[in-house]
Amino acid sequence: MDNSKHLTLLSVLFLTFDSILFLLGIGFFTGFSLIGNLVNDATASTVLSYVGTGIGTLLLIISIPGIITGIGLMLRKSWSRIMALILCTIKLFNIPFGTALGIYGIWLLMQNESINSLNK
Repeated sequence: MDNSKHLTLLSVLFLTFDSILFLLGIGFFTGFSLIGNLVNDATASTVLSYVGTGIGTLLLIISIPGIITGIGLMLRKSWSRIMALILCTIKLFNIPFGTALGIYGIWLLMQNESINSLNK
């Protein structure tokens, strides 16, 4: 497989993985607030609202850099290689899918062909 195809695949994986996290974040925001409104207990409603907002915010904050990196890799921007390496290192701790993405990304982005094609 050609190195540019690998870079395209990595960008699609970043976009897919982090878009799912983004959608989950929106789901936590809306879903927990909706469930909180349906519950008749004021304390449970407040807790569900806080949990949904907290987890939703965390997922959105985590996913946005990956989406930006995926777009940058797709457009072959020079800054995207460093950002992708940082995110791949962080994703290593997200077992099992993040680990696979992290290993693949680090392997790909450390090759000379990738360095040359992203530094144009």
